[in-house]
Amino acid sequence: MIYSVAAVLCVLAQSGLRAQTLSDPMRPPDASSGTLAPGAAASSVSGLQGVITSPGRKVAVIDGSVVPLGASVRGSTLDNVSESVAVLKKNGERNVLLMHPQIDKKPARRSETR
Repeated sequence: MIYSVAAVLCVLAQSGLRAQTLSDPMRPPDASSGTLAPGAAASSVSGLQGVITSPGRKVAVIDGSVVPLGASVRGSTLDNVSESVAVLKKNGERNVLLMHPQIDKKPARRSETR
């Protein structure tokens, strides 16, 4: 009897305590901190998110979906994939998706050797 009363008192004493919420160290800084609703998409980021290339295949991750070369996405066909670029083609027009559109790549200058 004493043990059951002590157990009930322990449960009641801890019911008001809550664990501290932990932040995800891998979450991008601009991502919302809310939880996903059931059936919601896992990624709210749109555009080119990744590429996988090998001698046997090329795929791109676009809008959270893995798209193989030649497949349809966004009403277009994935026409080409390189290390950080995916090219979509629709009605003869090309749409280039960049993995990091905010980065402006410039060719390096060759240093003169003596």
